[in-house]
Amino acid sequence: MTAVKWNYTDRAEHYDKRADYCKEVVETLLHKIGAVPGKPVADIGAGTGKLTKLLALNGLTVRAVEPNDAMMAFGVKNTEGMSVTWTKGVGEQTGLPKSSVHAAFFGSSFNVLDQKATLSEVARILVPGGYFACMWNHRDLNDHLQNEIEEIIRQMVPDYDYGSRREDPTAIINESKLFGKVSYLEQSFKVEMPSNIFYEGWKSHATLERQAGQKFASVLERIQKLLTPYEVIDVPYSTRIWFAPLAVEKTDPAFRRVS
Repeated sequence: MTAVKWNYTDRAEHYDKRADYCKEVVETLLHKIGAVPGKPVADIGAGTGKLTKLLALNGLTVRAVEPNDAMMAFGVKNTEGMSVTWTKGVGEQTGLPKSSVHAAFFGSSFNVLDQKATLSEVARILVPGGYFACMWNHRDLNDHLQNEIEEIIRQMVPDYDYGSRREDPTAIINESKLFGKVSYLEQSFKVEMPSNIFYEGWKSHATLERQAGQKFASVLERIQKLLTPYEVIDVPYSTRIWFAPLAVEKTDPAFRRVS
């Protein structure tokens, strides 16, 4: 299996405290790509099963692929009794059979992978007419409280960069020449969260932890202090989704572009 550069073992117990994806926009995506109940799909980098669970609740048969044992343990528990099978793998090497799934989903995971290699792997596991989809939840940084949090981060980690998790992946998808037109969906929503749960969710923020280094604990301490006056917070998010159909015809042993 390809080596994993992002280790979420120490983040796993806090990951479920992050907001779920917007149910309505994910269901819009499923309608647009023909992911009807009973279809086999893959959730790659499934983590603790946030997206996996939503896909299963919509009647899909889900192959959840996750490299981290701690994250997977929470995911298995969170999807117990659902039509979900968990296996160990990464985006670049899922371990799934060729032409086995109608869609491959990446919930907050496409940014931590070798994207070029991952797109090739997705093309391998998709059935003809299948779809690639990646999505992230982004906080509204114009909200006054979220803006204050950003100020704390910028003060303590001046060169902080969210990286590709806040970037449009259309160019890399197009460069692969494996997919058709990239489409985009977005829906804003708010989640009412106890302030302590919102704070705990920051402990799962691997991007911040990697860049803050030894300052990570101090950043969290300042965020916790900022949140102290609040019992409950309305946290504004947008779920942003990019998706594209497979644009190749499967042949044996190679792929051929569809004109």
